[in-house]
Amino acid sequence: MFQVGVQFEMYACLYEVAYVGRDSLRINPVKGGTGRSLSFATATEVLDSDAIKITYQPFNGKSQSRAGLTDPQIAALNRKLHYVEAVARRTAHLGSQRAIAPVIKEVATEIGDDAPPKPSTVAAWVHAWRKNGSTESALMPKPKPSRCGFEESSALATIIAESIKRVYLNNQRNSISAVHADVALAVYEHNSNKHAERLTVPSAETVRRYIKRIDAYQLDAERMGKPYAKRVHRAAGIGFHATEPLELAMADGQMMDIVIIEEARIGHLGKDIGRPYLTVILDVFSRCILGAHISLAPFCGATLLRTLRNAVVPYADQPRGIPDKIIVDNGSDYLASGFIRACTQLGITLEHSPPYMPNRKANVERFYSTLNEQLIHKLPGTTFSNPTDRGDYQSQDKARMTLSELRAEVETWLRDHYHVTEHRALIRTPQALWAEAVANKPVRTVFEDEAELLTRSSYERTVVKGCVQVHDLRWGSDALATWESRERKEGRSAAVEVRLDELDLSFAIVITPGHNRMEFKATARRPQYMEQLSLYEHNLLKKALKQRAAYERLMMQSDAELYRLRVEYFAALGHAEDKVAAARRERLLDTHRERDAALLQRQLDNADRQPEEPATTASAGPDDTADRPPRKRPQRKRPDPPPQTPPETPPSPASGDAIKQEQSPDGGAEPSRPAVRTDAMPKTRRPLPPHFIIKREPR
Repeated sequence: MFQVGVQFEMYACLYEVAYVGRDSLRINPVKGGTGRSLSFATATEVLDSDAIKITYQPFNGKSQSRAGLTDPQIAALNRKLHYVEAVARRTAHLGSQRAIAPVIKEVATEIGDDAPPKPSTVAAWVHAWRKNGSTESALMPKPKPSRCGFEESSALATIIAESIKRVYLNNQRNSISAVHADVALAVYEHNSNKHAERLTVPSAETVRRYIKRIDAYQLDAERMGKPYAKRVHRAAGIGFHATEPLELAMADGQMMDIVIIEEARIGHLGKDIGRPYLTVILDVFSRCILGAHISLAPFCGATLLRTLRNAVVPYADQPRGIPDKIIVDNGSDYLASGFIRACTQLGITLEHSPPYMPNRKANVERFYSTLNEQLIHKLPGTTFSNPTDRGDYQSQDKARMTLSELRAEVETWLRDHYHVTEHRALIRTPQALWAEAVANKPVRTVFEDEAELLTRSSYERTVVKGCVQVHDLRWGSDALATWESRERKEGRSAAVEVRLDELDLSFAIVITPGHNRMEFKATARRPQYMEQLSLYEHNLLKKALKQRAAYERLMMQSDAELYRLRVEYFAALGHAEDKVAAARRERLLDTHRERDAALLQRQLDNADRQPEEPATTASAGPDDTADRPPRKRPQRKRPDPPPQTPPETPPSPASGDAIKQEQSPDGGAEPSRPAVRTDAMPKTRRPLPPHFIIKREPR
C-alpha cells in the first residue's frame, strides 16, 4: 500500500495511491472525487484491518525481474546472456580471457553484433553470473542509489523546511533562488548565536531536492490555489453514454467572446454594452442543441428557464423535446428560481455537477469551443479567447452587432452549419442521427403557452388596490382589482400566486387560489422602465443606488427618469472587467449623487431666504435664487445692557446710524466689547451637508 499506483477497494469504493511522502501518503478515488492525505500510522491501521482489499500491486522496480525493465534494458540483457551462455558451453576455462576471446568473435558473428565486448568484460559477466547461481538477475542493471535520504543535519534540515514553508509555499510564487537566499540568512543567524554545531550554507541544488520531495498537489495548492490543484491533479472524468435521444442532456452558460452595441435609435449612435452570455441545453446522444438563449444576464436560474422553454417547445424541423435528465451546475440560484419546480412539473430529473469539475459537462465545453472557432471569432467586435490571440485588435471600437443580430447569427449557424456538419465523435451529422432515432421513439413536447407559464418563477403575494409587488416593482390590472374587491367583501384573503419571467418583467401572470382558478395578465406600473427589464439588471441597479443612498429618491421619480437612468447605467456597465467602463459607471453614479446634493442644497437655501426676501424679488425664478450665493452683511453691535434690567426691545431700522457711530473710526469693532446680534438682524446660515434636510415653519 505504501507505493504509488497501488489500488485498493474499501467499502465498495476503489482508491489509488497518488503520492507517498516521508510520513504520509495521498489517495484519490478512481472514479473521481476529492482525495485526502493519510499518515503512515492511519494507513497502517487501515491496512491491518479487514476493510480493504488490494486490487492492483504495481512492480516496485527494486526486485530483479524482467517486468521492471525497459525494452532497451531487455535487449542489453539478452545480448549479455548470448555471450555468457556461449562461453559456459564452449570452453572449460571460464575465467581465462585468452579462451574467451575466440568465443566472443563467434557469438558476435552469429547475432550480428558490430561492437562486441572485450574479453575482460565478458569474463566479469561470467563471474557475476556464476556467483549469483547462474541466474539472469546478476546481469540486470543495478538500480541507481537514491538521493531521497536526508544527508544534512537535523538543524539544517529544520532551517530548510521552515524557509520553504515561509518563502515558497505561498501565493507569491517566489523562486527557488529566493528560498536559497533565505536559508543562507537563517544559517548565518544560527552561526552568529554561537551554537555548538556550526552549519554550512547548503547549495541551491540541495534546496531544490528538498522542494522536489514535497507532494506536487500540496505545492500547487499552496502556490496556485486549491481549485487549480484539484483541476490539474485529477484525471479526466468518466464519459457519459446515452443510448437514445433525450435520455441525457447537459446545460451550461458562458460569456461570449464578442462585444455588442445597443439597438440603434434615430439620431443616436449605439454604444457598446459589453459581452453577452449564452446558455445552451445539449442532447448527449446526438450532440444537437435543444435550446439556446443569449442575453446580457449571466448564467443563472432565469436564463436556464428561458433556455428550457426554448428546448421543450417544437420549432420547425429543429431538434426539440423534454429530456429525461439534465446535468447542471451546483448553483444556489437554481433553488431560488422556478427551475426546480419547472423540471418537476415536466418530469425532468436533475443531476448537479460538482464545483470546479468541467469534465462533468465536457460535451458542452467542446461545443462552446467549436462555436467560438467557427463563428464568434470571425464576427466584428470579437474579443478572441485570450489577450495573446487578440493582439492589438480593438474589440470595443470594432463592435457593430446588436443583441438581436447576434441571436440571428447564432441561430442561423446552428441550423445551417452545426446540425448538418459531420461530428467527429459520431461520424455522422447531429441532425441525421436525431431524425433516425426519433423516428422510432415519440418525443415529448409542450405547447408554447403552457411552457411560457411553467417556466416562470413563482411568488406568493397579496393583492392591494389591484396591484401586486415583487422586488419593489408593481404590476396591476383592472380585472384583478375587481376580483380583489369581491374577495374582500366576502371576507376572504386576496392572496395570489405571481408568475414572473425574470428576463422580461414587463408583465406578470397572477393566478388565484382555490377551485375557481383564474389567471390575470398584470401589466407593469412603470412600463417604460420595466420594458424588457431583467431581474438581474434591476437588482444590480438597485444595489448600486442603495450604496449611494439614492434609491428612495429614485423610486419617487417618473417612469421616464427611471428609464433614462437604466439606459445610462447599463451602457456604462457593459464590461465587467474593463477598468474604463468601471470608471464610467462610477462617474455616472457620482453625477446622480451630485444632483441629489444640489437639490437638497437648493431646498435649504430656499427655506432660509423665503421669510426674509422682499416682495420685489418674488418674481425671480427658482434657479436664480438657488444659484445666488448668500449675501454677507456687516456685523452690527449694540451696547451692553445694564445689569438686572429686562432686555431692550429690538431697535428700529432708524437707529442704525447710532449704532454705526459707536464703532471705531477705521470701521472695526472695539476689541473690549463683543458683538451681540439681535433677533431683528438677518442671520448668516452655513450650508449643511446634503444628508441634512431642515424644515422651518414660516414666521
